[in-house]
Amino acid sequence: MSETVEKAKVKASVDEDEMAECSSGAKVAERPSLLEEDLTCAVCRDLYREPVLLTCSHSFCKGCLEHSWQLKGIRECPVCRKRCDGEQPIPNRALRNTCESFQREKGWRVPATSETLCGLHRREMVLYCVKDEEPVCVDCVTLHRGHELGPLEREVPCCKDELNVKLNILDDKLDSFKRMKQKYNATIEYIQSQAQLTEKQMKMEFEKLHQFLNEEESSRIAALREEEEQKNQMMRERISSLNRDITALAELIQSIRREMGSEDVTFLQNFQSLKRRAQWTASDPQCVPGALINVAKHLGALSYKVWEKMQSHITCLPVVMDPNTSSPWLCMTPDMAGVYASAERQLIPDNPERFDPCVFVLGSEGFSSGRHRWDVQVGDNPKWILGVCKESVARKRKFTVTAAGGVWTIGLSKGVYNALTSPRTPLPLERRLDKVRVKLNMEKGEVSFWDPVEKKHICTFTDKFTERVFPLFGPGLHNTPMAVLPAKLSVNLA
Repeated sequence: MSETVEKAKVKASVDEDEMAECSSGAKVAERPSLLEEDLTCAVCRDLYREPVLLTCSHSFCKGCLEHSWQLKGIRECPVCRKRCDGEQPIPNRALRNTCESFQREKGWRVPATSETLCGLHRREMVLYCVKDEEPVCVDCVTLHRGHELGPLEREVPCCKDELNVKLNILDDKLDSFKRMKQKYNATIEYIQSQAQLTEKQMKMEFEKLHQFLNEEESSRIAALREEEEQKNQMMRERISSLNRDITALAELIQSIRREMGSEDVTFLQNFQSLKRRAQWTASDPQCVPGALINVAKHLGALSYKVWEKMQSHITCLPVVMDPNTSSPWLCMTPDMAGVYASAERQLIPDNPERFDPCVFVLGSEGFSSGRHRWDVQVGDNPKWILGVCKESVARKRKFTVTAAGGVWTIGLSKGVYNALTSPRTPLPLERRLDKVRVKLNMEKGEVSFWDPVEKKHICTFTDKFTERVFPLFGPGLHNTPMAVLPAKLSVNLA
């Protein structure tokens, strides 16, 4: 019995202690936490609502600060009394977010901020104006007479659907931008390969020129050395002959002087003979004409003579094709003078200047004045187009090749030659064309075509050129190249 009483006393003591602890905990819970104190406005002693920050580093509710300033009639910090004349309080978003997070953790309802209140009536916005596309409060209804108004909950999905449509468009645009970036990267790689190939071909061309110039230099120096040796040999022969004459004269003079030293009778007896011997019948030595190096021959107009001789080693093309305009279904010769069909579509950049899908290529230089002509080898191609076109001709779509569209050409198709007008004009030719000459006169506005072999006129287009025109080549999808023929160089000396 006594043991039971003791246990009851112990239990009562424990219960009293627990009750004391619970009472103490309740008192602690009733006091605000340190975080809550930090999030409490010094004016209203409540959690911050739309907190703003002053330059003195103190924060207050926006409404509390404005009310304090109106009540006192002066603009000063309610805590440190620092004057705030001309100062614009800065919204303290970080503090506002911290207050909202604290309330959510406590399970408290987060009050509506000024961003969700009507700026005119300071009431919560629960409606949406479809016409003005903005949320409104119930007091704003009179300001939106005749407008379709609906609850926010119903209109939000509609607005999101509308934005989703626009987002889909933006997604497509983003994809197109990414694809364009890939094209740009591919273009960079192609530019590098272009530069390397161009540099290689350029070095090869200069190597040929260097080889020719080195050979020409060696040849001319050898000719100079040969002339030098010939002139030296001639002078050495003259000197050798002169040495013989000098020796003979010296011996003669010495012999006569000896005879003159003999006795008088003997001298007189030999006088006639001595007088005959004292006469030199050989001709006197003369300065040799043409003995010097012909410097003018070796150096005179040297550059021009080398250039003139170089003409047999170089090719002059009146028109060079532009590979950046060539269709992906065409291949070009290394000298850019010929073009032919490719076995498969080439992996080249789709730059704005390139023809695709039309199978054409332009000359590298456009003309806006002057007279020009070039001959083209069309060979045995069963289908081709040749002529000139305006610079603005379509590149990325199919188009009808006509003079009215700014394309002045002739062509062969199905065994018939035509001037590509609208409708086409048949060209009655007596023979199959292997070569075609194109003549362009910008001042007269004429594009004419000739048979350079028979020197016969084929046809002429007359038009007014309002922009630059470029040579146009359409070889068709055939293996035989369409090629610009080299021009003959001529020099007119005034």
